Amino acid sequence: MLVLGLMSLPLAAAAQPADFVSTEEGKAIFEEREAAEKALAEKKAQIEAAKALGCECSAAEAALAMQKPKGPVDGWTLKLQVGINYALSDSRDVPGIEDGTTHQLGATVKGSADLRLGLHEWRNSLDITHSRTSAPPLNEFIKSTDEGKLRSMYLYHLEAVPWLGPFARFRASTQLFPGELLLAADAEYSVDGGPAEPLAGRTSLELTSAFEPLLLRESIGVFANPIDDKLIELTISLGGGAQQIITQGGRAVADDDTTPVIEIVSLNDSTQIGIELEVEAEGALTETVTYGFLGNVLYPLYTDPEQPDLEGLEKTNVDVGLKVGVKLAKWASLDYVLSAKYLPTIIDEWQMQNSLLLNASFNLL
Repeated sequence: MLVLGLMSLPLAAAAQPADFVSTEEGKAIFEEREAAEKALAEKKAQIEAAKALGCECSAAEAALAMQKPKGPVDGWTLKLQVGINYALSDSRDVPGIEDGTTHQLGATVKGSADLRLGLHEWRNSLDITHSRTSAPPLNEFIKSTDEGKLRSMYLYHLEAVPWLGPFARFRASTQLFPGELLLAADAEYSVDGGPAEPLAGRTSLELTSAFEPLLLRESIGVFANPIDDKLIELTISLGGGAQQIITQGGRAVADDDTTPVIEIVSLNDSTQIGIELEVEAEGALTETVTYGFLGNVLYPLYTDPEQPDLEGLEKTNVDVGLKVGVKLAKWASLDYVLSAKYLPTIIDEWQMQNSLLLNASFNLL
């Protein structure tokens, strides 16, 4: 009986509050049990929190997510993604379409380096898109998409209203490779309304050199970031903007379909200062569908050289970009990309590019 009583002493002590424990062993058992129950309760809470957010993650992943501090975190956030894409189509005996196979091959680079220090934020991004297409009857790979964008934006978040404050922004955009006009059949062209000149089929006519035209934009004003969540991160900025377009004697096609001659116009340098509005939105509609939108409008109050042929809203510079991606695998996605620009000091026509691509991308950072 004495032995049984001594053996049961730790269990009895463990069942009582710590104030009534009389042995070190009993106290240790009680603390172990209390810690285990606390850990179990925390794990259950983490799993429930993960389920509430629609997350299929494990308890360990949920615990890590719950440990992350809420709100912006100070320090650098670096990202770098490279991708390749390919599209293929083939037509046979289709009215109005040349027989043959069309190939499109392209590459993309997307990077960002963002810094947050208290109320100060510095956003930097680099986007490069290039593709070449071979289609009948020419069947030679020629440039179909070519754009490089560099963007840097400083924001100061007001302490009383963190989603509002002043900003300063710089952006540059250009074509990375030379541009050319290449036709399958003989044709005639004229430059700036001059006399017609012959252009032999499969003979290249140089239009622009690399990094031409180069568009620079500086902006300063006030920003608002009223929504910042997974579904949509919305940033609106309004202020003054200055734009410089730098050319190197290049030319652009501005063809009139009603004439047999291909019209080509010279590109000229220009400077504009005016009022600028920009709206940027991005987010995830589902776990596999993401989107991004950027719309920028600059209404010039000053233009050098002056353009008497343009009046009122005809002077407005517009730049719209849209991307919708559907994730097919960890490394693959189906992307729709739209780019629409109206830059009247370059050419008084809308510049439109849109594509639907199967993209394979890899995160380097």
